[in-house]
Amino acid sequence: MRNNICGSRNYIAQLLLKGMVLVLVLFISSCGYRVVGSSFLPFDSINIKHIENKTYEPRLEESLHLALSKEFINQGIDVNAAGDNVVLEVTVTNFELGAIGAVDETIKEQELIMKVNIRVVDKGNVMEFISMQSPIKITFQTTGGVTDAVVQKESAIDKASSEIAKEVVGRIILKYAE
Repeated sequence: MRNNICGSRNYIAQLLLKGMVLVLVLFISSCGYRVVGSSFLPFDSINIKHIENKTYEPRLEESLHLALSKEFINQGIDVNAAGDNVVLEVTVTNFELGAIGAVDETIKEQELIMKVNIRVVDKGNVMEFISMQSPIKITFQTTGGVTDAVVQKESAIDKASSEIAKEVVGRIILKYAE
């Protein structure tokens, strides 16, 4: 009986040792992946110019400016009103609402699509991202009254702006990390 317990312990110890060696080998080889953060950026502040809204949907520029500011600040980058070497120019080019679900010809759920063009000017170097949109599908319920639907749409616009801002900052970081 004692031999059986000692044999089990040896087996477990060998298994753990093999597992640690495997993890060490994977860690050392790491397949070229690395963690990239805002520390790769050669600047610590940015100027977000007035966002141009080429759609008929009001206040998209306000939501997007707030989301971009929050995301840059979350990454440790100051957002200044003017005077920076790095300038972010944003144009909202497309805003669409599409029906996803309907019951008895009444729309119950809608999809929100918002596309933006981004231009980053850093000491004369220009980086552009065209027709960026949220990497996830943004939907909202339209059940209830008109007021409820408008509130849900505004919340979906804020969510789309936030997701676009994360995507913009992520792409900028990756461009500078290359």
